[in-house]
Amino acid sequence: MIQTRASSGLKLCLMCYPYYPSRTTGKGLDRYTFELQQNIARVRPDTTLRLLHQGFFQGVLPAARKLFAFIADLLFTKAEVYHAISPIGGTIAAFLGKSPLVVTIHDVIPFHVSGYDYSWKYRYWRYCIKISVKRSNAVVVPYQVTKEELVSLFPVPDAKIHVVNYGVDHTVYYPRPAIKRAARQVLYIGEVSRSKGADALLRAFSIVKQRVGDAELLIGGKKSRDQPMLENLARELGLKDLTFLGYVPEDDLPRYYCSATVMIFPSRCGFGLSTLEAMACGTPVIVGAVLDAPEFVADAGVLVNPDDINDLAQSIVTVLTDPVLRDQLSAKAIERARSFSWEKMARGTLEVYDGAMQAKTRR
Repeated sequence: MIQTRASSGLKLCLMCYPYYPSRTTGKGLDRYTFELQQNIARVRPDTTLRLLHQGFFQGVLPAARKLFAFIADLLFTKAEVYHAISPIGGTIAAFLGKSPLVVTIHDVIPFHVSGYDYSWKYRYWRYCIKISVKRSNAVVVPYQVTKEELVSLFPVPDAKIHVVNYGVDHTVYYPRPAIKRAARQVLYIGEVSRSKGADALLRAFSIVKQRVGDAELLIGGKKSRDQPMLENLARELGLKDLTFLGYVPEDDLPRYYCSATVMIFPSRCGFGLSTLEAMACGTPVIVGAVLDAPEFVADAGVLVNPDDINDLAQSIVTVLTDPVLRDQLSAKAIERARSFSWEKMARGTLEVYDGAMQAKTRR
């Protein structure tokens, strides 16, 4: 538990479990937590922030052990607003009677995808989302489509759910003309897993290579349990000019984005921060047209069915071989990315806190 003391402003408890506030773990929700903490302190410096986290961990057993530490910390924490950045933490806080309670629900993937992970995990997430929506005072979601689905799934007032978009750090991710773009380089940054469409990308790239012989594919990101299967698939497809980069440090990401011809994120699970970062760098993007992805990309990228291998391959070929289209997509991506910032996200979240406190006072 970390306490940042300022003056007599807002007393906030930010509950991170099961995530960890960091820019370096390669996890988008860790990054969200880090940026929320940092930008709240900048936007409203008189905030007293109690940051509850149990360090970085991976795996089910460590998560179970850390859960008890989280509960113990939360039991003895007093604040004016409690914000859980996941429905798991939100459920625990609700059962402990913490109020007013704000919960961020990042997506509704557990209601859509069950074939890429343990089924019990998705049942547990669905349960936590249900409890968080019903028993919190306010819910934060990153996109309108997520709000609409939660309202359709649960009998809660529309006004209870607030859309606060994710952001991008424009001091890090921006066009860099000094970095020369490769002629035929396809870049993927994200978890290397089937849920993020890495298998579809490999199959599509095998078709791309038949049409664009000098195309190369770079796949960067943290490994998943799918990694051995994906590497074997690449061998079966006989793929050449393919490099698995592994985890790419934060400091190296801008160079990869700015040198790539196109960034591709054919996720079956919607949004990825890497897509927004690439857009801010002026890199053309191809994105899976599922869940919230069409909302944040809009017309600033190419939207594809991540399970239509031929459509995916054709989209890659088109972007690689059409310089006019690339220039158009680059300009649109930069303009679209300007709509998103972490400071804007923090300001929107603070407005939700204020509303939750006012509502509690009126009761």
